[in-house]
Amino acid sequence: MNKFSADIARYRLRGFTTSQIWSDPAIWAIACYRFGNWLNVSKPFILIRIPLKIISLLTYKFCEVFMEMRIDPAATIGEGFYIAHIGGVHINPEAVIGKNCDLAHRVTIGTSAMGRPGVPVLGDDVYVGTGAALVGKIKIGNGAKIAANTLVITNVPDGATVMGVPGRIMMRPKRAQTPAPPPAEMSDAR
Repeated sequence: MNKFSADIARYRLRGFTTSQIWSDPAIWAIACYRFGNWLNVSKPFILIRIPLKIISLLTYKFCEVFMEMRIDPAATIGEGFYIAHIGGVHINPEAVIGKNCDLAHRVTIGTSAMGRPGVPVLGDDVYVGTGAALVGKIKIGNGAKIAANTLVITNVPDGATVMGVPGRIMMRPKRAQTPAPPPAEMSDAR
């Protein structure tokens, strides 16, 4: 549950009060995911696991039906997960999402069409805008930004900004410039 504490901390950093946090349906969806993921990973004693699985299934279905949030408990999501708004978020069970990632509403992270295998792997500190779809066996680099309504079907390098259908890299991170070496000293040739 340390990951859920980090999730809450991200909301606090954005200025949410305690009452705003606990009344936010996005937090409920994240809590349902963390609970279901904990059951899948830690596998508690069978007499405890069965009733907890029933509770997890009911809360998962509540999130799916009433909030349109389908965050599969089998997905791997790092700490500090932030969802800006509820509605339309679908995350494939095989998806991998790094730490401190932000998702807006109407985001899909899943497989590509016609049954081709593979799902996206997102690095740390990735932002995915409203209505974006990330599909197929692709890698999204650390610090990448996916603009609203973008279809991403190819790899995205670290720090890049992608937009369009299909997504194209619009900005790349500025590389740190190394200082030029000092000029060589002239020797006295006598």
